[in-house]
Amino acid sequence: MKRPRSVAPKLGPGVDRGQVLALVGVVCAAVFIWIAFELGQIRAGHNSMEAGERYRELKAALDEELDTTEELRARIAQLETDFKVDRAAYAGVEQELAELEAEIFAQEEDLEFYRGIVADQQTGLRIQDFVIWHGDRPRAFNIRLVLAQAMRAGSRISGSVALDIEGMQDGEAKTLKLRDVLTGAGSKSRLDFSFRYFQNLEADLLLPEGFAPLRVNLRLSPNGKSAKSIEKSVEWVVKSG
Repeated sequence: MKRPRSVAPKLGPGVDRGQVLALVGVVCAAVFIWIAFELGQIRAGHNSMEAGERYRELKAALDEELDTTEELRARIAQLETDFKVDRAAYAGVEQELAELEAEIFAQEEDLEFYRGIVADQQTGLRIQDFVIWHGDRPRAFNIRLVLAQAMRAGSRISGSVALDIEGMQDGEAKTLKLRDVLTGAGSKSRLDFSFRYFQNLEADLLLPEGFAPLRVNLRLSPNGKSAKSIEKSVEWVVKSG
């Protein structure tokens, strides 16, 4: 009696047995590689879950650091603003102190000037002081003439002051009268005075283009038949400040 032969299972039509075996081999190899990778990661003390957890921790720490950095930047900006405000306030205080010091200095000068008037026992009318300052535009000047008489005189004195300015223009000597340079007073040729102890006479002058002043000639003419005129020449010196 013949032994029956084993029959291999038949595959569907169009399916090659070798292809199936090859596909199974590829799948098994992929599974083997994945298992080997995971085993390697575990042996190295690392796996995907731990990595994810570590990533979340680092991201939280980074976010916290970013928040702290923003807070510090905001604090720096506030400090810079406060510094600017403090600096502006300090500059204002410095300016106020400078103005007060200048005012005190001016008052001390005035006080010394008045002390000089009181201490001076000269009799009769005299020129106590004459000062020239720069004006608020080119060729403009301000003048102040101080007249005084002895404190013990007691009587009022009045009169007028004539003023002319000697200088050079276009290489030639030239003299200007008060009416030629006086501003804001029409063609006034004299300054009037009337006082008991002292008086300040002030005027604004505007010199012509190209004129270089050298000196100022003053002539005081008090009223009264017996009164004598007083003449004085003063160098053209402009006071600074």
